[in-house]
Amino acid sequence: MPVSTLPQGIYGITDPSLLPGESLFTGVESALKGGCRVIQYRDKQSKPDQALAKALRLKALCHKYQAALIINDSLALALDSDADGLHLGKSDGHLSEARQALGDKKIIGVTCHSDLQYAQDCINQGASYCAFGRFFESQTKPEAPPCSLETFKQALQLSIPVLAIGGISIDNIARFRDTPPHNIAVINSLFGQADIYQAALALSAAFKQIQTY
Repeated sequence: MPVSTLPQGIYGITDPSLLPGESLFTGVESALKGGCRVIQYRDKQSKPDQALAKALRLKALCHKYQAALIINDSLALALDSDADGLHLGKSDGHLSEARQALGDKKIIGVTCHSDLQYAQDCINQGASYCAFGRFFESQTKPEAPPCSLETFKQALQLSIPVLAIGGISIDNIARFRDTPPHNIAVINSLFGQADIYQAALALSAAFKQIQTY
């Protein structure tokens, strides 16, 4: 079944260097079995026809586990695959155009880093959720601008779900116990682990724990 609102919980972002070939699908299914609620398909390497084939397989997997599939950056791929949504970076395209193309029932997320005004502007243009971060040292994007937990606390007052991203792992997720996000996005701490299923279980349990403080 398609998902029209962002499920709360662990939000896994794929990386071709961590999930080459068929391991993309086995790794994602392991994450979903372990409780991951959202998968963002991020792939800058595949040709359009290959990316579409992968996105369709990932969508079927996500819906099998009542999770959402979000496409990174590509409006065309989000449309062609009929994925649950699209994620846009600050320089990846015009949000208002994406909302018009995708309609009201698709999820659109935006990267805001630590920019509260930009987040509000995106809400006005139809964003479904905002991503803030990085909070800790990130292997994937070490150059990403930092975001403080104080800024994140302010971001949680926004009218849409707020996601935390950037260097978050099982070792530091408890730092969010006073500012629990709607989602925590992970790459290496999920798909870079030897046992993705166990990593997803542990992250999901830790996420639930910070929601109860």
